[in-house]
Order: sequence, then structure tokens, then C-alpha cells
Amino acid sequence: MSRILDMGLQLLTQRLEEMFNIGINSFYRSIDGLLQYRDVENEVFESARKLRDLHEEISEIATELIARYQPVAKDLRYIRSCYNISYDILRMGRYALEITRSSRMLGSLLECDLTPISEASEVIGQMLRNSLQALQELNVEMARKVREMDEKIDEIYRERIRAITLERNGSRECDVAIVLTLRNLERIADHATYICDAVEYIVTGTLRHRE
Repeated sequence: MSRILDMGLQLLTQRLEEMFNIGINSFYRSIDGLLQYRDVENEVFESARKLRDLHEEISEIATELIARYQPVAKDLRYIRSCYNISYDILRMGRYALEITRSSRMLGSLLECDLTPISEASEVIGQMLRNSLQALQELNVEMARKVREMDEKIDEIYRERIRAITLERNGSRECDVAIVLTLRNLERIADHATYICDAVEYIVTGTLRHRE
């Protein structure tokens, strides 16, 4: 039975890693589309559809493994966490799609100062790659470093809000576009930290409540 369970866990891992890579690629496409004013909505939408299908498949695999083999301890924590992580990746794909749709709705932002978006995107890209590595290696130390990186995203977002409040001569269209994008980026960063919380839970059994 243990060998069959191990095969199920391996399939679960494969599907989750596939989902993670699609989510990361979707994130980068959405940001590239916004910064370069390229129409990538269809691509990002297709990625979101694939993420939804994989999330449903992971849910079915997780449910079957729990029902048939009644795993305990770390195996049970891993299966539960895979389902939760797949939901986090699904949400990240939705936020990437929102970034794409809002950028198309507002038009070209090439005349705007998109430095905050570029800076936040660079940090989040690293967070996502580190989150995937932390999951693959069940590396708690790396997972905790990702949570620390999330503070930088919050700082960029708060600073942009303060700047808009104080500045009166900037473009309203630019301000709206940047704040909307940063808000979606902040949410993507939050889900990256949730994934890393799940890694810590798998390894230590300590469950951190989501804020």
C-alpha cells in the first residue's frame, strides 16, 4: 500500500510543479504585456484555464489519496498542503489575468513612470522561483526568506499610495493603472508567502493562520 501511496504522492507533486511553472510564466507574460504594451490577454487567459483544470485534478487526486489510503502525519500534511498551494497558484493566475485586462482597458502606459511596477515585479519573480524551490526541497529556511521579501512589496505599494496623495500634478490615468497593478502584485506576493507557510507546515506541523 505504501508504494501505491508513494506513486500517488509523486503524481500530485508532478501536477503541482506543472501548475507552478504555468503560474510563473503567466505572471511574467502579464508584466511584459503591461510594460511593453503588448496584447497578451489570450495567452494569460489560456494559462488561467489550464491552472483551473490542474487545480481540479489536484483536488481529485488529493481526495482519493486521503479516502483510499488514510495517510497520517507528514504525508497527510503534504496532501492537504498540495491542495491549498494549488489554490494559491490558481489565484495568482487570476491576478495575472487582472493585470493584463486592466492594462488593456487603460491603454498604453509607456508614458508613465512604471518604476514601482518593475521593482515589485523583479522581487515577486524571485519570490515565486524561491517558493517553487522551497517546495521542491521542503526547505523551511528558504520559505522563511520569501516571507521576508514580501515586506519589500508592501513597502513599494505603501510608498506609491503616499506619493499619489502628496503629488497633485501627475497623470490620473498613470496613478490609477500603477495602483491597480501594484495591488494585484501585492496579492500575488501574499499567495507566494502562503505557499511558503505551507512548506513550513509540511515540515514542522506548525500552521500559520493567513492574514
